[in-house]
Amino acid sequence: GSSPVLRHLVCAQFLVRSGPASQLAMGGDRAWEASYADPLRCRPDGSSAELRTHAPPQVEEIQNDLCHIKMVMMHRPSHEPEREKTGEYPFSWHLGERRRLWELRLQIRFQRPPTSKMYFGVELDKFVPVSGMTKQAQKALVSACQRVVGDCYHTVGDDPAATQGEIESPAFVMPLWAFDQFHEADLGREPPITADLSGVGLCRAEGASKYITAMKASINSFSTEKVYTFCFWGVSKFLDIMRWEVVGGLMPGIKLDFNKLCGAPPVYLTIYELPGVSEQDKDQRHLASRKRQYFRAAVWSTLKPPSVSAVPAPVEESMDYLANAGGAGYEHPKPDAQLGGFDDLLGLGAAAESEPATKAAQGQAPAPQQTENVDLLGLF
Repeated sequence: GSSPVLRHLVCAQFLVRSGPASQLAMGGDRAWEASYADPLRCRPDGSSAELRTHAPPQVEEIQNDLCHIKMVMMHRPSHEPEREKTGEYPFSWHLGERRRLWELRLQIRFQRPPTSKMYFGVELDKFVPVSGMTKQAQKALVSACQRVVGDCYHTVGDDPAATQGEIESPAFVMPLWAFDQFHEADLGREPPITADLSGVGLCRAEGASKYITAMKASINSFSTEKVYTFCFWGVSKFLDIMRWEVVGGLMPGIKLDFNKLCGAPPVYLTIYELPGVSEQDKDQRHLASRKRQYFRAAVWSTLKPPSVSAVPAPVEESMDYLANAGGAGYEHPKPDAQLGGFDDLLGLGAAAESEPATKAAQGQAPAPQQTENVDLLGLF
């Protein structure tokens, strides 16, 4: 396939709402915007742009030969907690009324519709050995996320020292129906993703079974003439991305440096499919050579910055791998439901460990067992 030209476009879209709080944050006296500094950073693969949340909010656009994506990241000001009281931060009119710590919004128009099951989530670019309490914390986080989103694929990746051939990177990915909100629109009639999307499309919270059925129907008929809006916040209560910490009561009274789990920043947001891999295949690993990548972006916080060499240099590359073989602590809102004790989370439940996926390349010695592929909602 031809190498795409990724473009970074900025649209100054923002919503002005009525009411005292929103007037303070999005209208009226907006002198605070000049002093607002957001530590969250993002760099899409192939782009030279280092993206961040702006005041006023902006929509980031990325285009490749598979799709055109608009992206907005909302985050409570955990790096400057005093802004919670004043509402002087982007999207305070939205986040201030909710318990979520952050929300990711994506709007996708496919130029080449997918042909197989799609996944979205996070991945690392290298194997990270974990042990002891760090391993327990990782299991607790994965278990908690599984309880929120249900079906997922989690792998700690292949240890290069113990694996022959291509290795799988560490990842936690989910099917598209793990998004919390979804909307399908005819081209040109899609909602602005910086707007209030209350009541727009479908939400998982309104009924998971109905939501998943509708999502699957839409996924099976993805069109180049439609625009699809996805919103995700379900696991936000566990991860403070600004401060690069695991939070949310997983371990009462303890906040964990996210680098203990990911090794070092950045982590990568990703959306891909695995064409040619069937459920009957012995080797179910999500290898880079098997992925058709629709979106991938490095994410980090300047409060826990990566080394200069860790952030990928801008390169122009195809997203289709198949064709190209600090400060005061932040008390974030109380979770919607108690997750139980720490020991409970480590158990992961019978379903979480009953069917570990096989991790062995054909004709090669199998790598150590490392993958959890769990369907907690009984979707398959």
